[in-house]
Amino acid sequence: MEVNNQDVQVKKKGFNKLLAIIIAAAILLVGGSVAAFVLLDNSLKTKYFLSEKETMNMYAEQMKERYAPELEWAEKSLEKPVENTYKLSAEMNMQLPSSGPITPDQILNNSTLSIKSGVDRKEKIATAEIAGSFGNFEIDGVNFFLTSDSMMLGLPFLKEVLQLKGEDFGKVMQQVDPTTFTGEEKIDFSMLFEGNVLPEKDLKYIEEEYGKFIYNAIPEEAFKSTKETVKIGNDNVDTEKITFHLTEKEVKSLLSDTLEKMAKDKRLKEIIHEYAVQQGSGPFVFAENSDLTISKEDFEEAYNTGIEEAINGLDDFVIPDGFTSTIWVKKDIIVKRDLSIEFGPSEDDLLTLYIKGHLNQDSKELAFEYDFGFVYDDVDQALTLEGTLANNDGKIKDSIKVSVADMELSYKTDESLKKNKRDFDRTFSFVEPTGYTLELFWTGNSEYDGDKMNSKHEITVAGDDFEKDLVTLFIDKESTVKDSIKLPKEEDVKDVGSMSYEEMMTYFENEVYPQFEEWLMSVIGFGF
Repeated sequence: MEVNNQDVQVKKKGFNKLLAIIIAAAILLVGGSVAAFVLLDNSLKTKYFLSEKETMNMYAEQMKERYAPELEWAEKSLEKPVENTYKLSAEMNMQLPSSGPITPDQILNNSTLSIKSGVDRKEKIATAEIAGSFGNFEIDGVNFFLTSDSMMLGLPFLKEVLQLKGEDFGKVMQQVDPTTFTGEEKIDFSMLFEGNVLPEKDLKYIEEEYGKFIYNAIPEEAFKSTKETVKIGNDNVDTEKITFHLTEKEVKSLLSDTLEKMAKDKRLKEIIHEYAVQQGSGPFVFAENSDLTISKEDFEEAYNTGIEEAINGLDDFVIPDGFTSTIWVKKDIIVKRDLSIEFGPSEDDLLTLYIKGHLNQDSKELAFEYDFGFVYDDVDQALTLEGTLANNDGKIKDSIKVSVADMELSYKTDESLKKNKRDFDRTFSFVEPTGYTLELFWTGNSEYDGDKMNSKHEITVAGDDFEKDLVTLFIDKESTVKDSIKLPKEEDVKDVGSMSYEEMMTYFENEVYPQFEEWLMSVIGFGF
């Protein structure tokens, strides 16, 4: 765990004006936050942002229609304890060279792996039990347990389950490596149950505080409207064209006002600091004076300096044509869009960012194509997202492709969804600049029935230089909602974190190693 202190100091001071602008832009673009605060009137500003919101909602509904059983089960697993059982096996249809009587493909074809896991997010408990067979060799009794304050490990040769509490992590590591660890380090296991996102209350605060602020700051005069017929695909579509334009002065004013609000916002500072610390160290908690953490004082200094530099830097920034976003709206849905902003340090050094695209929708199918790109020094580079989403009474045929430069990543699926039963045939393809194509094929089925579900999956790959089905992975899954997730009894747990270094060495030498040796002798005579 060697750390370069100079690198850490650089990271601490790295909260510069660029990052401050990025944060401000992120707040400006919080998905749907501005639309959530529009007034219920017929102003063009209201129409513009409600159209953005309705279009996002339309895509969200497409996902809900297709994956309602999976989304419902995911929501259920957040609220209730769930036990999952995975059974993995593989089939290799090619012979590999071997000097022995048993070939690698025979070993693989006669191997299985079973994983039984349990998760209770509310109580912050997770468990996993692993068992497997490799030819005639079998192993089971490998168990992991995780709670908000400790982790435990059960091994097939140990009578006791080993436990390490998060608060004892530093003490144990200091005994092993006193030059690196102070003994004050801890592990906050509860973070592993919370996910890598901002807490809901913090997201709500940012949306409410800055969504309303930004909406009110945008002038009504920035919006113009006209009727226009546009060609999308083979169709002529009657639309309302709404143009949202801010001059250079207005863009700078909006950015400056937002940055000044951020500078005074103590709650926002706390949110970003907590998130930065979490991302920097994960579940590890270090002493406040450690070089491995960003102190609140250092962060606030960097935060304030970064925002001040960003505000002052706006004067040396040019946005000659301001910001323009034009949308073509039909029945509250954006069927075409064209957004662009050109900026840079001088009139002779400008970068243009743009988003252009359209969608065409009927009762059964939705087709779309969007370009996300930039132009610099007369070079235009773009990422293109295009696809077709079709759902005809549960018969789903979707295709999505992302392309950039000479590379393509695509996804196609042919599925049938009847109530809570799904059969699917999915293909992921990747095309390299050389033209070489690699494909992953994923077929299977799933069924959701109240508090239980099951699914079967077959996964294989193919390329221009090798055939499909040479190696196939099979995964069977069963999940059940449980009343609770069980942990080992206290009398069966050995708390290694409470031991001194000498006690730990004695325990491993006199108890762990002899049990391991006995277990190893019982299985070492395996054969295939």
